[in-house]
Amino acid sequence: MEDFLDFTHITKKFPGVVALDDVSFTIRKGEIHAVVGENGAGKSTLMNILGGEYPPDGGKALLEGKELHIPNPYTAHKLGISIVYQELKLCPNLTVVENIFLGREREEGSRRANWRRLADAAAEILESLGANISPREMVKRLSISEQQQVEIAKAISMNSKLLILDEPTSALTLKEVNQLFKNLLFLKEKKQVTIIFISHRLEEVFEISDRTTVLRDGKYLGTFDTNSISKGEVVALIAGKQLAIELQQSHSRKEEGRKPVLEVKNLSRDRFIRDVSLTLYEKEILGIYGLQGAGRTELLETIFGIYKPDSGVVNIDGRRANIRNPKSAIRSGLALIPEDRRRVGLFLNFSVRENICVSILDKVSRMGFVLFGKINEVAQKFVRSIGVKVKDIGQTIGSLSGGNQQKVIISRWLATQPRIFLMDEPTRGIDVGAKVEIFSLLRKMREEGVSIIFVSSELQEIISESDRVIVMRNGRVVSDLKGENINKETVLHYAMQG
Repeated sequence: MEDFLDFTHITKKFPGVVALDDVSFTIRKGEIHAVVGENGAGKSTLMNILGGEYPPDGGKALLEGKELHIPNPYTAHKLGISIVYQELKLCPNLTVVENIFLGREREEGSRRANWRRLADAAAEILESLGANISPREMVKRLSISEQQQVEIAKAISMNSKLLILDEPTSALTLKEVNQLFKNLLFLKEKKQVTIIFISHRLEEVFEISDRTTVLRDGKYLGTFDTNSISKGEVVALIAGKQLAIELQQSHSRKEEGRKPVLEVKNLSRDRFIRDVSLTLYEKEILGIYGLQGAGRTELLETIFGIYKPDSGVVNIDGRRANIRNPKSAIRSGLALIPEDRRRVGLFLNFSVRENICVSILDKVSRMGFVLFGKINEVAQKFVRSIGVKVKDIGQTIGSLSGGNQQKVIISRWLATQPRIFLMDEPTRGIDVGAKVEIFSLLRKMREEGVSIIFVSSELQEIISESDRVIVMRNGRVVSDLKGENINKETVLHYAMQG
């Protein structure tokens, strides 16, 4: 294959950080090229340079032999470069078709947009992606995975020569991932689209990519034919040390002799969850797995009091818990890590210190006045004990990596001294090393007496880290698996067939 995109000595600096340090490598025309590395390795910075978000401080990029000058995203689109970002950049108050063709509504020479034609075109693209989404649906009513499909459809509609996907599968189910990969192969083989694929999921990298480039701390470590290198070798390069690719196998799978701390009995809410019953035992990590639409997130939100159930009860320590809202859930000893941390879990313009202490303001204030010395003390304690990598606790949380943002949310809830953690996709969009740290933290919390329910779309996480696994399908619990029954074949069987 001929060279398509050349990075030559690319350097990019931010205050106090060298995001890219003399990076040079080549991407071939019509290939799927994976770029991997920990959060902070420079992957997204490199792609943002291509997308016109900001210029490099040194070096240059050549597209088909011509030096690129991309002052803004509009120029990138004109050059045939499209990016699907991990953090979605859609307009929630517009429809799907309006988002897909935003800024391109009118044909040249036309004074009006032909919305019927555009809706038909959007429907055709969405159908090719296997997405059952109406072009006239409001984006804010879509799930995260559906919104991500709209982002991909938007990129495809631009007839891009270069398609950049930044963690495109982080909110997709197994079926949706398979459909996405079929479309990527179609674009590669039939349309000769060059694809840059950024992912922390090495299984996906090895399944879909032709070549893989590894970055660490802003430096280029090498480009390899994907079929000529092992996952272990890639992980060792990413982490800078030998690191086991598999997460630890959970060592405790027995609930005998332990008392139930949380009992959900016949819980139902609209079409989302139907007659759900489950038990969480003390010092247990209970995994919940299911495909998109299984009702996993809705179950956690209902238990936590965000939504009122139509029927059913929640018991804590054998007594009925009167959970009317999240505030009463917190008083009952519950904590919730949401699926979309940036949208509903973090105050992005606030500091690390403020994000940690926001749920315990009553404990760090007196007569309505915040005690900043107390806030600093609490924040420093958790930053040290949880291992948050931060310059200082006054740093804006939006500038941290995904893994460190997740640690801050966990710190916030640990400050409330919960007995039960509800965690929805706790490792979504974070790198391999941070995943290992997160699950090490969960195991430590379990040994200290915290009981945990965690939802994950990554099957290997569910299998490796759960003491017990609940499988959901169409809003119902279809299986409660223990011991040797916790394996890929059995979990997928129940998730797909009930």
